[in-house]
Amino acid sequence: MPIWRPTNDWQDQDVFIIGGGDSLRNFDWDLLKDERTIGCNDAYRLGHTICKLCIFGDSSWFKKNESGLPQYAKEGGVVFTNLSRLYHTRIPWLWTLQRKPLGLSKTKLAWNKNTGATAVNLAMILGARRVFLLGFDMHLSKDGKSNWHSQSNRRANKDVYAGFLEGFMQLSIALKSGIFSCEIINVTDNSALDLFPKIACNTFWNERKTHVA
Repeated sequence: MPIWRPTNDWQDQDVFIIGGGDSLRNFDWDLLKDERTIGCNDAYRLGHTICKLCIFGDSSWFKKNESGLPQYAKEGGVVFTNLSRLYHTRIPWLWTLQRKPLGLSKTKLAWNKNTGATAVNLAMILGARRVFLLGFDMHLSKDGKSNWHSQSNRRANKDVYAGFLEGFMQLSIALKSGIFSCEIINVTDNSALDLFPKIACNTFWNERKTHVA
């Protein structure tokens, strides 16, 4: 059974979390080809060269996407979950860790009411020095869209986003305890998530291109 044993394969590296927010609708995905990435839910559809690891935590989402994930894994993508009912799964391409409801953990994956926060915990377990959040809008777009893709699993509303933000507050509190030495930076324009330092998307990528060059 593929129960993953935590390892720090990305020790002291930058890790990008691909969220689901509508702000990524026109994003240049090629920017992530040379980066270490963890994609939330439908980000696996971008392919393994963009979304290196995919993570999910919703049972209904898994039911909807179970048939599409094996091909992603076959091509080189890695799939993680902390969904409790799948912890002792015999699915050969699915890696699992036990779920912790809130906070952070070095041996489990804290849920914190949303997949994005779970992805942050996974990045930290892998050894990330900095975690960059992409598409963490935490609100609907002006035209009422919640996602950059068209496969949204549920209709988001203010209550859903309030739960997400509450979960990130629990993550932030746990991070201050010193369990991980990691910086979280929100690279999401007009994000309602104000717990971490922010930088405008264009500014960030222009600076990163200059640094790499």
